[in-house]
Amino acid sequence: MSEAYVKSIKTAAKAIKAADRILITSHINPDGDTIGSLLALGLGLLSIDKRVVMVSPDGVPPRYQFLPGSELVLTDIRGKADIGIAVDCGSSHQLGKFAKKFQSIRETFQVDHHDFADSFCKYLVVDANAAAVGEIVFELLQEMNVEITPMIATNILTSIIVDTGSFRFSNIRGKTFRICADLLDSGVDLKHLVEEAYWKKTETTVRLESACIDRMKFERNGKVVWSLIRQPDFKKVNGTMADVDAVADDLRAIEGVKAAAVFREDERGNVRISLRSAAGINVAEVAKQFGGGGHYNTAGCLIPYSMSNVNKVIKILCTLVS
Repeated sequence: MSEAYVKSIKTAAKAIKAADRILITSHINPDGDTIGSLLALGLGLLSIDKRVVMVSPDGVPPRYQFLPGSELVLTDIRGKADIGIAVDCGSSHQLGKFAKKFQSIRETFQVDHHDFADSFCKYLVVDANAAAVGEIVFELLQEMNVEITPMIATNILTSIIVDTGSFRFSNIRGKTFRICADLLDSGVDLKHLVEEAYWKKTETTVRLESACIDRMKFERNGKVVWSLIRQPDFKKVNGTMADVDAVADDLRAIEGVKAAAVFREDERGNVRISLRSAAGINVAEVAKQFGGGGHYNTAGCLIPYSMSNVNKVIKILCTLVS
């Protein structure tokens, strides 16, 4: 751990201990890392008698509603807070409708593991080497001497499993497994967690995934694959963005594919882009060109929907694999 990171953990722990009312928020279109981290930190602070409000602009996706504490997450900010904590948010626009209210809080902390340019909080608690924000939350709770209960451990482990692609991605380090060992020792039901997070799918999810795969198109002799899901597709089966979260990984797994992109049109006329890549292809840099970010091999961004914009992204990916 770097000296700056250790100092930031201690600063955050001290500020949280001194605070009474604490707001914790996820990013828009939340994934397992941000929801798991949000819930773990929230439950941990509730256990030491802090008044905690956990919020998510888009709520908790159905696939993560099995997580302990998910019923406590609100979709609007209520009351005032002494401290605001944004987990897994690389930029202020990822707060969505909460951005203005969050930034009006006097003391704000950005808890993240992404390399980013938009440091929108007063304090940063960032470890770019962490496999998931859950690792940072684990260390923050340890610094505060919070007991890692089975409920807290389940949320942290979900964060790590999801953001490492079930330990398949290159962001894993030895420390990741040491933390996971401690979490399992805390009493996590790993079989139940994996079954709920990965193996259970609704009919809606399967139909949308099928539509996405049916429409996939290949470029550069099969090195780039992409697919586009429009709003009518979601409305036809009453689906959500979260229903196709995993498709980009499935497309990237196709033999010969070096880069994959899934474009999902939202209700506001924007398109959310999920990018995945093989070793040596930095899709985080692609995402940054469009105001997004992420990791070397897994990233994302949000842009206004138009086929012109979609083609711009595809063209950049094609250049990278050439």
